[in-house]
Amino acid sequence: MVRIFITSNQISTTFMSVYAKRTKQPGMRDYLFIDHYFKKKALITLVKESAKVHQWDNVLDFSFHIENEHNFKPSFKTKLLRRVKFLPVIKNIYNYLLRSHVQKATINVSQKIKNKLAESQIMVPANEEVAIYQLTQTELNAGAEYLYPNAKVFYMEHGTVDYIYVINKIRKDGFICIFKESYDKYLAKRNISFPVYPCLNKEEFTNAFLDFIPRFNLDIKQIETASKKRFVLFLMDALEIYQVNDIFWTDYIERCLKEIDNPLDYTILVKPHPNQSNEVIEITQAYFKAHNLDYIMLNKPEYISLSVETIYIYYQQRIDFVFTTFSAAIYYLSYFYEDKSKFFYAYYFVGKYIKNAPPQYKNAYTDLESILSEVFVNKHCISLT
Repeated sequence: MVRIFITSNQISTTFMSVYAKRTKQPGMRDYLFIDHYFKKKALITLVKESAKVHQWDNVLDFSFHIENEHNFKPSFKTKLLRRVKFLPVIKNIYNYLLRSHVQKATINVSQKIKNKLAESQIMVPANEEVAIYQLTQTELNAGAEYLYPNAKVFYMEHGTVDYIYVINKIRKDGFICIFKESYDKYLAKRNISFPVYPCLNKEEFTNAFLDFIPRFNLDIKQIETASKKRFVLFLMDALEIYQVNDIFWTDYIERCLKEIDNPLDYTILVKPHPNQSNEVIEITQAYFKAHNLDYIMLNKPEYISLSVETIYIYYQQRIDFVFTTFSAAIYYLSYFYEDKSKFFYAYYFVGKYIKNAPPQYKNAYTDLESILSEVFVNKHCISLT
């Protein structure tokens, strides 16, 4: 049997590697595909090192490498297209062109997979059983499914939206996730039924990220020696897609700091999202400087692509507060380490700032509410409004 896992970043690679290691049976061949998309070089390094949790038969990289200094700020053209394509008439034309593009892209990607397998001297006989494990939005999915029409298809989570998108996937043999119990209830409440399987437990979660640090030879202890204070872990999220005004970023900081009696007693570990724009990082940094707050901006290439989970697990004994807008990391951490820190998410706070968001992102934001409240949020995860 051949198992193909399609990954996108460090967190999905870690989940897949742990799951593949635990479930591998004699005679299975496991291959990890790095998705067909633009990825910074530092991220590719992280993905490949995270993959060493499992003894993969091969790791095939389909991504387009870009420099670590690349700025992900959306261009004016991108912002305009996100709005225009949902206007009446244009929406119908756009959807028609998109369907045509997807059909061609599917065949093109399937050929790339076929060629890459041949280059790596990997043979998959027509009569061999194939299973594909993929994320809900990875670009290789359609090509892999096209190449192996009889394969079983499983989806794996690596964030909140996967729990929404997987529902509408027609071809699926199951969803593998952390919050299985609450998700089963969510689906039953809506009379939706498909197989849901557990992903990994607390011990697997902790060990996978802890073991990664010495393998990567990451000088994460440098943060530890930079300050003797307790830590606040402040997560920046890639909300540029919602076209929030610049004032949001400073308002968000101020709202979070209200939960701390004396912020000056802490060192704030500021973790940008891997797709964070340089401009937003500068706005955030300027605020902390102007208010004489002790902070460490984790924007070096090796840190910015690093998963929040890795940082938290390494420093959990010193972190008193964790803040995010609504990153999946806050729900993982508050679920597995509920008594270690105070966890805050700002989903409802963000809602006041997205009036300029393109329709598809407003809808995505709204769709998240029921998933967050019924599946992810627990009593240790406190909402900021």
